[in-house]
Amino acid sequence: MNKVHAFIGFCCVILLAVVLSGCDVLVPKKPVRAKPQAEAPAAPAAQAVADKDTPLPDGVIAKVGDWTLTMDEFNQRIDAVKKVVPDFDDKNLETKQMIVDELIRQQLLVQEARAKGLDKSKDVRDAVRDFENNIIVQGLVSDLTKDIAATEKDARDYYDANTELFVRPVEKQLREIVVPTEAEAKDILVQVLQGASFADTAKARSKGKTAANGGDLGFLAEAPFEQMQKAIEGLSKGSPSAVFQGPEGYYLVKVDDVRGGDKVSFEEVKEDLIQGLTAQKQQEAVLGALDAAAQKIQVKVNAALLEK
Repeated sequence: MNKVHAFIGFCCVILLAVVLSGCDVLVPKKPVRAKPQAEAPAAPAAQAVADKDTPLPDGVIAKVGDWTLTMDEFNQRIDAVKKVVPDFDDKNLETKQMIVDELIRQQLLVQEARAKGLDKSKDVRDAVRDFENNIIVQGLVSDLTKDIAATEKDARDYYDANTELFVRPVEKQLREIVVPTEAEAKDILVQVLQGASFADTAKARSKGKTAANGGDLGFLAEAPFEQMQKAIEGLSKGSPSAVFQGPEGYYLVKVDDVRGGDKVSFEEVKEDLIQGLTAQKQQEAVLGALDAAAQKIQVKVNAALLEK
């Protein structure tokens, strides 16, 4: 319910913001004065009272001036709300009444704006035209792509033709020891080669930021800097590197573990492939229609104006 309230409140805020923020542009510069009349006829007032007492036609939920909201139209709007708020309860009477009230408020403002002639302003007409163009384009794209979808065979063919894309990256778990001098680093290397624990030595002697956790850098697809990357290339699991210089001093690195490098199964990526290939096919259809339209419809651009 809170989500629905927030959504409806948001609609109200946007509606009022659009109306209020556009006042400087939309309101005519000169006030519109009603033409004087000799006398006010009594018939319209009597007619208004009669209309108010007249029951609504079957299937009509609300009527504001010459605007009506039918049950079918209301259900369409409910469906639109459910797309924005998936857990929207369309059986809740209070919530449905709130939506009807909001639509009525909107129509009151719309009809008041039309009475003032604001729908005739250039800004409004331009905005309506742009909105209409967007809806038309969306409709065309939907029509062009409605029957286009990749199949499982398409996904399998792509998978088999691009096997190198479906290999998990190799990651190495690295440990480091960082000390100020090359001589100290070489001394530590000798101790490690003689069987000293790399992790314990890192805790005891490393000056690096990772010393407290035994020099552990975690699993990395690539070392933090170029010199370390070169040092670990071709380094087998469990062996320490040679001493090398880096940003914080002299380093030793050990590869504790290696993971990855295995092939991702087709079943793991099948759905993603189908969705991706469907999007690709649909994009190609739209681009094809665009090229065809460009062949039929003349297009001219004044490039000189763009350069000014």
